[in-house]
Amino acid sequence: MAERWAQATWRCYSRLMKRRPVFTQCVTAGFLGVCGDAISQKLVEGHSWKEYDASRGARFFIITGIYIAPVLVYWFRTLERVGGNPKIVPLKRVLIDQTLFAPPFNATVLFNLRLLERETPAQSYRSLKRDFLGVWIPSLLYWPGVQLVNFYCVPLNFRVIVVQVAALLWNSFLSYRTQAAPTVTLSKTVANVVE
Repeated sequence: MAERWAQATWRCYSRLMKRRPVFTQCVTAGFLGVCGDAISQKLVEGHSWKEYDASRGARFFIITGIYIAPVLVYWFRTLERVGGNPKIVPLKRVLIDQTLFAPPFNATVLFNLRLLERETPAQSYRSLKRDFLGVWIPSLLYWPGVQLVNFYCVPLNFRVIVVQVAALLWNSFLSYRTQAAPTVTLSKTVANVVE
C-alpha cells in the first residue's frame, strides 16, 4: 500500500515537473528550505517545537523557493551547454560552478537573507563581510561532490531538487551559521576545517 502511494506520488510529481518544471522546483525547494531550517532549530540549536521561529522558516522558504531555485534552474540550463567529452563535461561543470558561480551566489544568498531579516542594505553588507568566509569555505568541502554526482547522474529537470535534498544538511548549517553569526576570519575557518 505504501509502495503504491509512493509510486503514484512520484508519477504525479514527474508530470508536474514536465508541465511546470520551474514552478514545481521552486515550491519543492521552498519546502525543503523550511525543512533544513527546522532541522537547524530543532536538532542543532535544541529548540523545542514551542520555540520554533516560524518567521525564520518563512524566510528560508522565500530565499530557497523564490530566489535560489529559479536562479539554479537557469544556471543549470546554462551549464548544460558546456560541451566536450561526456566523461569530462561534468568535471568542467563542477569547476565552472564552484569558481564562477558559487562565490557570488553564496554572497547574494547571505545578503538577501539579512534583508529578509529586516536589516538595512548597509547592515546586510556588513553581515555578508563577517559571514562570507564561514559559509563559502565549508561550501567548497561539501558542494563539489554533490554537484559531481548531480552532473554525472541526474537529468537536468531534477538537478535543482537533488541540490535541495542535499541542501537539507547545508540549509541546517547555513541557518545555524547565519543565526549564530560569529565573527569569522580566514585563519579561524581554515583551522576549524582542518581539525
